[in-house]
Order: sequence, then structure tokens, then C-alpha cells
Amino acid sequence: MARETKRQVQFVIKISKFCNLRCSYCYEFEELGQRERMSREQLRAMYEHMRDYYVKRDREDAARTHVHIVWHGGEPLMIEPEYYWQSLEDQREIFGDALTVSNFVQTNLTVLDDERIRLLRDGFDHVGVSVDLFSGLRVNIAGRDQQSRVVANMERLRSEGVPFGCITVLTRRNLGRVKDTFAFYEKAGIGFRVLPLFDGAYDDQHLAYDITVPEIVSALSEMTDLWLESDTPVQVSPLDSHFQIVLRHLNPDAPRVYFNQREWMSVMVVNTPGDVYAYGDPYEDPEASLGNIFTTPLGELLSGTRFEASAVAAETRMAANCLNCKYFGACSGAPIASNRDNVHTVVDGIAVCDVERAVLEHIELRLRSSDVVDPDGRIRAAPAPAVDPVA
Repeated sequence: MARETKRQVQFVIKISKFCNLRCSYCYEFEELGQRERMSREQLRAMYEHMRDYYVKRDREDAARTHVHIVWHGGEPLMIEPEYYWQSLEDQREIFGDALTVSNFVQTNLTVLDDERIRLLRDGFDHVGVSVDLFSGLRVNIAGRDQQSRVVANMERLRSEGVPFGCITVLTRRNLGRVKDTFAFYEKAGIGFRVLPLFDGAYDDQHLAYDITVPEIVSALSEMTDLWLESDTPVQVSPLDSHFQIVLRHLNPDAPRVYFNQREWMSVMVVNTPGDVYAYGDPYEDPEASLGNIFTTPLGELLSGTRFEASAVAAETRMAANCLNCKYFGACSGAPIASNRDNVHTVVDGIAVCDVERAVLEHIELRLRSSDVVDPDGRIRAAPAPAVDPVA
């Protein structure tokens, strides 16, 4: 009997754009006052379309799909907890035993009370906290920095036994504090993701704190060195994935992996009105939408003309970047295919994979100069893998 294939898909759900902060770089900045939210009925329709599509695909492919739902905003915890409890109950009813489902939430953690702690602990499977250390850019409507409140609430989560990871946006404001950022998370024992600043909501929004591609590479390379030299390292994304790529590259027996959007769409964004976008496509652009998941079966969204255009664009980026890259096969090509994080140099309209490739080369150089790799390039030992915080 053939072994069942296990695979994952992630839906980033923009449940509402409403937010109590006005982070200076936020790409949703112009919509943060909008109180519209997805209704319970719309979410139920989305769950039904997910179930119908993935159950059918699993049966056809002898596979088992794990669906990750990421509640995003705006600020998701501005919505009352009962809203989520009802939707989680709807998931149990609709998905049943047909699919495995996990729920993640990405929060600025400025709104926290006993009911929300219970929701984070007993309702969601994982919590991601957005906190930018040393930047002063995560401010409320009055312009006051909220870092101290968020750090205090992080301590409250720890005391309540709620596991969480963090995301820190890299900007010019904290570019010179890479070592301090790593030290903060290392001392706290908290895994985190470094997210380089990408396109904002309007022109010149980032004029005072934008960063260049070489600066991003330098910061991630410095973070790599700190991680390798740490006696108590914590998980750092995307470096954990980069290390795995380099280790596969150095291991001639490691299986090769290739991103193919037509075969499997692994990450999708669902905007508040229900419009679905491939991860990395400009989801503020209605023309880039694959269609509406509230009203249209998922199979139709993943087979229409707009999906074809998105797939062609991903394949074009891969053809321009991956075919002559020594890491292709160890790296699936997903970072450039999905235009992940949108931080690339663009030449003749095509994004260049200059961040990821340079960081991979730095990691390989460090491993080859250490006792992790034998002189012939074979792996002697490997860093332990870890789980990413929410994307």
C-alpha cells in the first residue's frame, strides 16, 4: 500500500483592517480605520469551500492535507473573543475528521484581558506577536510608542503558559541594533522572524526609514553569525529555512525540491471582502485576485485565467533566477516564485533573488569554515530544525 503524502497549506485571513495602532510603515495604513469584518456566514462558506476542495484532492492524490488558518488584520484581537469561539466551533462542525486544521493569530498584543488570554491559550494553536525593538515606529493613534506595553503583555502570556513567537520588522531605525535585537530574544528564549521592510501603502511612506538590499543582506548575515556563535540559540526565521537549504545543498543524497504553483498552492491571502491572492501577488490590486472564496468554489479559483496569469508570473521569476543557481533543488525556488516579502531588486520588470542567494552564500561560507562540514563538503552535524513563527 502506498504511503500517504502529508502536505500543508496556509490561508492568511485578513479578518478586518481595523486597528488601534498606526505603525508608520504599515502597508494597510490607509484602511486601518475601517471596521468591516468577515461575517460568520462568510467564514462558514470559506470553510466549506476549503473542505470540498482539499478532501477531493486528498482522495485523488492519496494525501493528507493540514490546513493552517492565520488570523491577520488590522488587529485581530480588537474583535471580541466570542466571534472566534463561534468560528472555531464552525470549523469543528464543517471540517470534522476530514481535514486537520490549525489556527494561528498574528497580534500587536496591545489589547489583552482575561478573556483574550483564554482565547490565545485554549482557542488558537499558536500566537505570533508583532514587536519592533528599538525602532519607535509601532505607535498608537496619538503617536506614542507601544513597545513597553507589548513587552509587558508578552511577560503576561509567559506567566499564563501561552506559547508565542515574534516578528520584528527591519527598518533603518533598528538596522544598527541587530546585535541588541538578537540578544533580547536570546535572553528571553523566544523564537522570532526578521521581516525586512517592504512596500508601503503610498509613495514616500518609508522615505525616512527605508533600507537597501545590501543592508538587508548585511543584517541577515550578522544575525547568522550571532546565531552560530550563541551558546543558547533561539529559532530565527527566515535563517532556519536558509540553513536547511544550505545543508541540503551540501548533502548529495538529500532529495531535491521544486516549487510548482500549478501543482500545489501552499500559501494564499484572503482579503477582508473574500478575494483570494497568491502569496506575494499584490493583494491590494483587484485585478490580481484569483476570485472570491465566499462565493466561488476553491477549485475554480485555482484553475481560472487569473490563476494562470499568477502561475506564469511565478514561473517567469523562477526561470530568470533559479535555473542557473547552484542552490536550485536544495532551494525549491519558492522565495522568488512567490516574491516572498517583496524585498528584491527589480531589473526589466523581473525581481532578482539577491537577498536569499547572498544569505545562502554567507551561511555556506560559515559552515565550510566550521566543523559542521567535512573538507569534502559533506555534513558532519546539523543545527536542530525549529518551527516558524506565524508568517
